[in-house]
Amino acid sequence: MSDSLYLCATTRLAQTLRGELPAEQAVWRTRQALTLGQWFATLADEGLLSGIADLPVGLDAFSERLLWEKVIAASLTEAAPLFDIQGMAASAAEAQALARVWKIRADGSELSDEAKLFIGWQAEFDKRCRSNGWIDPAGLQRQVIELIAGGHFALPESIVFVGFDRYTPLERDLMVALTGRGVTFQNQPKFPVDRSNQKIVACADGDAECAAVVAWVQAQRAENPAVRLGIVAPDLAGVRDRLEFLLDDALHPALIRPDAAEVPRAFNFSLGRALADLPLIRVALDLLALGSGRAKVEQSRLSALLLAGGWSAADGEADGRARLDAALRRDLPYFTTLPALVRLARRLAESEAPLCPQTVAALDAFAETATAASRKLPPGQWAAVFRNCLKAAGWPGDRPLSSHEFQARRAFGEVLDGFGRLDGLLGSLAFAEAVRRLSQLCRQRLFQPETRGRPAIQVLGVLESAGLDFDALWVMGMNDDLWPPPPRPNPLLPAELLRAAGAAHASAEVELDFAQRVHARLSLSAPEVTFSFAQADGNRVLRPSPLIAGIPLAADASAEVMTLARQMAGESASALELIDDAMAPPVGEGEKVSGGSWVLRAQAICPAWAYFQYRLGGEAMDEPVEGLDPAARGTLLHEALEAFWTAVKSSDALAALSESSRQQTIAEAVTKALDTFELDRRITLPARFRELEAARLAKLVDVWLQVEAKRGLSFDVIACEAPAEVEIEGIKVKMIVDRIDQLADGRQVIIDYKTGAAVDTKNWAEQRITEPQLPIYAALVNEDVAAVVFAKVLLDKPAFAGVADEKDILPGVQGIGDDKQKIFDPAEFPDWIAVITHWRERLHAVAKEVKQGRAGVVFADEKSLQYCEVLPLLRLPERRRLLAAAQAG
Repeated sequence: MSDSLYLCATTRLAQTLRGELPAEQAVWRTRQALTLGQWFATLADEGLLSGIADLPVGLDAFSERLLWEKVIAASLTEAAPLFDIQGMAASAAEAQALARVWKIRADGSELSDEAKLFIGWQAEFDKRCRSNGWIDPAGLQRQVIELIAGGHFALPESIVFVGFDRYTPLERDLMVALTGRGVTFQNQPKFPVDRSNQKIVACADGDAECAAVVAWVQAQRAENPAVRLGIVAPDLAGVRDRLEFLLDDALHPALIRPDAAEVPRAFNFSLGRALADLPLIRVALDLLALGSGRAKVEQSRLSALLLAGGWSAADGEADGRARLDAALRRDLPYFTTLPALVRLARRLAESEAPLCPQTVAALDAFAETATAASRKLPPGQWAAVFRNCLKAAGWPGDRPLSSHEFQARRAFGEVLDGFGRLDGLLGSLAFAEAVRRLSQLCRQRLFQPETRGRPAIQVLGVLESAGLDFDALWVMGMNDDLWPPPPRPNPLLPAELLRAAGAAHASAEVELDFAQRVHARLSLSAPEVTFSFAQADGNRVLRPSPLIAGIPLAADASAEVMTLARQMAGESASALELIDDAMAPPVGEGEKVSGGSWVLRAQAICPAWAYFQYRLGGEAMDEPVEGLDPAARGTLLHEALEAFWTAVKSSDALAALSESSRQQTIAEAVTKALDTFELDRRITLPARFRELEAARLAKLVDVWLQVEAKRGLSFDVIACEAPAEVEIEGIKVKMIVDRIDQLADGRQVIIDYKTGAAVDTKNWAEQRITEPQLPIYAALVNEDVAAVVFAKVLLDKPAFAGVADEKDILPGVQGIGDDKQKIFDPAEFPDWIAVITHWRERLHAVAKEVKQGRAGVVFADEKSLQYCEVLPLLRLPERRRLLAAAQAG
């Protein structure tokens, strides 16, 4: 190696050059390869340490943006809350860099309002920088170039510029300064576009394009296992996840296990992830965001922390924390506090063994540490407080860290160590604001785990691919809306000045020139270059980029993809034994089947639902909602109607009530329902919320009582919320009947309250009864039933819906044999006994299926599964895919 310095366009290229081995040399020196920014920073440090010049302190990107935020907020004064200060600061920082790099100076009286604003902000920004000894990054680079031109710094004999698609005025000024110092430098030559080794693949959509890329990778590796491949995408962030999953499935199928997540892959993505998005760091930030725990937070935030690893006894108490999470969802309101969670855990510990004592102790210690901190501190002191808080919470957990987690923890420590540099910019902050700023820093810090060696397959953005070469290259996403990229001129600088300077992203012409240069470079990066584009995105038709016009179209890639899919399916079929397993073990002697009438309902709709949920005990977790969910509101209505009819007892008593007495009785029933609800749920509804809910219930009950008053036959309410039990094919079915009315002749009317508009009674005449509770009671519990009905308690169109032995028992309910009755066919069901017999037979048939263990995923309508709590176990998306494949075949 020579003493040449290689200045690289990207960090990846610099790393690659430093790692390359020279041919036919046993001993070598590592190349001096740096990015332009890294070299400027090195020279600036050298200037400060050696006393060459008294340079100001260079602001990093985050510090610069914070200073712009302060400048902009001060200029807007009272109007500041109306603006996106952070977005405006980002635009201002970009405008400042453009002005420095491209020598753009905005002045004159014909400037836009935005440009005039920026000039004022820029003057204030420069003033604050001078007073504090700061400077923006591009300004520091300009000063370093002046020092180079002035004869300062020891420079290498030669400098090679590598990977630059075009040069900015700042880079050209550097070249002039280097020439004046006698340094020789080399540039990459401009090559004409070589289309002889190029081809185009047209794909149906983005998914097909990703599949085509993976099929190409497998074909290349099958031909040459040592091949070096490159995949370039203008929109790498948009395709990263899909492409990564497909590459993992195709190249490393055995690494699907969680413990293999960090095993080195044959591919590497240049796009890192934000430090804040990594699970271990996300947990730390979520913990700190709780503060002292006094403020109310969404229940879901506490739930996510309980279920997350990375703090306290996450592994040792995983089961207890999951049970505490279930109790949290069930017993605490939507907005709750950390102390409320701790109290809940201790209350549960009184009746059973403590669920997760170490976790509860950690939460207590965390809250105590956070509370002990001062109300306001500078960022540097908050960093120490945050470390103590996380230590009290047991972060990063009770298991050894993996390599990636260790690196992430180290990166987070570096962010905390550097938090103090914001002291002068931010001053003293409250706890919550300090955490917010720390989170911003972590979102800005990109994290890429260390990669050993050079992966065989590199997935890159168009900029990261600069200067790299491959054995074969695939450039995807070549659609006209992505390539050339659309212009996005900075709104704070005059557009005509940006266009005149040819600044980055200034115009369509600038972006076209840039894309053509990149295109020329990509065409020479490999002996074989494939370009691909998607023809559609959903219903939107897409077009290819004009830059690939004239390149020959390759054979349809779909055939290659389908061949690969068949090969993979064949390999899977040879390795797996397919079993058509729609039978579960039969119900054993003494086995209890939970669910009541719901198990028969689920069996009638989908046998697998009944098996997974009611025999295996699978159930969905409660989802917290703000206020009351529909189920809770339904419970309140049931309790209000129960309280009312417990007091009134009959139709005659209802008719005897005066208007004021009825309203008073309704109000008392509603109050009792709310009291019972709060007692059962161990909650206290906010006063105003309770008042509104009471008004809603009173109006709903009043509207419903007007329907009850129109019943032609007098009745007595003999039971409300009455328990009933029956054994069907050896399966005990327990249920609660909302209400039982007795007519004057002794016959009974069974009523089930419904608060939803959709009520299905047609299934009562079908082979599979999907609403079985009322038929169970009429056919198997009580022989004196004259009608079974749903009471649709609604403000809009309240009514009875069901069937009766004869007409006129209930308003709107037709009797068997009536011409207007549309549920039961008179030819098949001539009388009430035929209906009862049908119900008895069908209920026994469904119960027999449960007993036998029938558990296939069979259903008539997917919409009927809306209340199924075990949908993931039914694997409906996979079912749809297989059905679509079967139909296509």
